Amino acid sequence: MKEMKWARILLIGVFSLGFFGITVAQDINAAIGTYNSALTTMKSDPATAITSLKLCIELCDKIGASADSIKTVANAKFAETYFNLATKQAGSKDFTGAAETFKQAIQYGEQTNNTEVLKRSSAALSQVYYMQADGYRTQKDLVKAQEAMNLSLGIDSTSSRAWIVQTYIYRDSSETEGFEKAIEKVNQYAKNVNESKMANSAGLKYFLSIGSQAVNSSKFEEGVPALEKCLKFDEANKDVFYYLAKGYNGLKLWDKAIETADKGIAVEEDVPEKEAKFWFEVGIAYAGKADKTKACESFKKAQFGQFAENAKYEIEVTLKCGK
Repeated sequence: MKEMKWARILLIGVFSLGFFGITVAQDINAAIGTYNSALTTMKSDPATAITSLKLCIELCDKIGASADSIKTVANAKFAETYFNLATKQAGSKDFTGAAETFKQAIQYGEQTNNTEVLKRSSAALSQVYYMQADGYRTQKDLVKAQEAMNLSLGIDSTSSRAWIVQTYIYRDSSETEGFEKAIEKVNQYAKNVNESKMANSAGLKYFLSIGSQAVNSSKFEEGVPALEKCLKFDEANKDVFYYLAKGYNGLKLWDKAIETADKGIAVEEDVPEKEAKFWFEVGIAYAGKADKTKACESFKKAQFGQFAENAKYEIEVTLKCGK
């Protein structure tokens, strides 16, 4: 009887061990299955892939040491999968979600020493922040725009695209000093000619607007410095030459006015109506220098288009040319 009893106990033990072995094998197969499922959806459906990877990790924790190798390879896939998900979120303009997801990609990249994902995620996170900043700027929320820009440039201070957005934020905030420095940064880090053109064009329009309005309001001391800054962004702009010549005349800097107007004539179309404004300023300058002969010659060349009447007045009334 005792022998039969021990036989039953041994049989139950063997059955239990066998059942346990079958269960572990099934769990390992399930873990492998969820891992393989994640691999197939990492790019096409990264959100589902992340769910599969998390389930794989849970199964591995349940199994124990025998599933550690599976757990290790599953953990190694989180960084790339989060990067893929963040990229999709950014593509659909969910910048807030993308920023958080890129942070997770960076976190897993650090844990698994995935240098490639770390590099790409950091660059992408900087890009998301400056795109977010530009969105706030267009919504006229310049405070949030600057906050996002600080985050972007904090990650990558050599991004020319980020500095372009920073240029626009400073411009819209009328922060002239910061605006100029941001343009310098764009030119320093520009990856192509077009990026420099974008920044320089913004600078030209900004200072030309300030300068021309000031000169037209006879605020010459304010307008001339702004117009001189324009020359850093475009050395041969006819509008800048015109308003600068007018400004120099307002400050009685006759020689500078003549020199600048001559540059304007050189770049303007060879059409009397278009050159007239420059010749009028040349006439004003020579009159200021008390050179009646050259002043009269210049005003005669200015008798076209909208300057015809004023030039005639200077010739006949002010200077009395030919008398």
